[in-house]
Amino acid sequence: MEKRYKFRNVYGIVLAALYGIVFLLIISENHTLVSISYVFILPLIIGTIPVLFSTKEQLLTFKSLILIPWGSIFLFVLLAFALKLEGIICLVIIVAPFILLGTLAAFIVRIVRLYYHGPKTPLYSTLLLPLVFLVVEQNMTPADAFQTVTTTLEINAPQATVWEHLKQVKNIQPHEIQPHFIHQINVPKPVTGYLDHEGKDGTRYISWDKGIQFKFDIQEWHEGQGFTYLVKLDEHSIPPNTLDEHVMLGGEFFDVVKGAYHITPLTSGKSLLTLTSTYRVTTTFNFYCTWWADFLMDDLHKMILEVIKTRSETTTHYVTAATQ
Repeated sequence: MEKRYKFRNVYGIVLAALYGIVFLLIISENHTLVSISYVFILPLIIGTIPVLFSTKEQLLTFKSLILIPWGSIFLFVLLAFALKLEGIICLVIIVAPFILLGTLAAFIVRIVRLYYHGPKTPLYSTLLLPLVFLVVEQNMTPADAFQTVTTTLEINAPQATVWEHLKQVKNIQPHEIQPHFIHQINVPKPVTGYLDHEGKDGTRYISWDKGIQFKFDIQEWHEGQGFTYLVKLDEHSIPPNTLDEHVMLGGEFFDVVKGAYHITPLTSGKSLLTLTSTYRVTTTFNFYCTWWADFLMDDLHKMILEVIKTRSETTTHYVTAATQ
């Protein structure tokens, strides 16, 4: 009897994950993966389905309440990744609401099943909820949201030294880049950055791993202090499947539009280097996307500033040692 109950749990977990995959295929055909119905409604159903197959005894244990919906969610994530229906960046972004909402749905359905003794038809009808909301969402116009992220880093080097390493950041070696979260989710690393000429109307060329190319068109130039720029991405430089379609720079849903560097001199020969970037997200749930974008952009900023910091402090160390 116990083995049969466990089989029902497995059956419910697998069925929930497959339901998620089928829905993922449906919305992929309609190019609506960046949607409320996918990120916030679908996990409610993935968490609900396994509970519908649980026995009354299993519903009484909170351990099963957590493990069963989590099992269906993680199986869905693994299948989506293995079938190349979603990239690692998007899966990391959606896993938190999936777990939270899936668990919440399982808890609510558990209470209904324990205290409601009528037919299960109302519960089964909830399986249509993501599809219904998807139709409603087709009439919602995604809004542009522009956010600015500012990151600072103190550098033990004078302003003039930092300025020289800020202007030209050529031949970045792997050991110069410290581990960051963005690299764990497969965001490419910078390779080199250089100016064609100094001053306003100059162009800074940036290269990342896998051949990705950027151009920073200098808008303002403050000698020895910093500069502002507009960001242009060479879309033809991005190999297929390098970045998730839904977080692609310059894409429909996300773009970085401008940025600025500024150096502030501090006491004792130190400097404060500031990197500011303004980005755009265009979805029907910008409140969640901007939270992630802020976090990822700040992590990216820190990685870039650390390279300049290391080079500036290394140069200062050698100059100081040579004059002693």
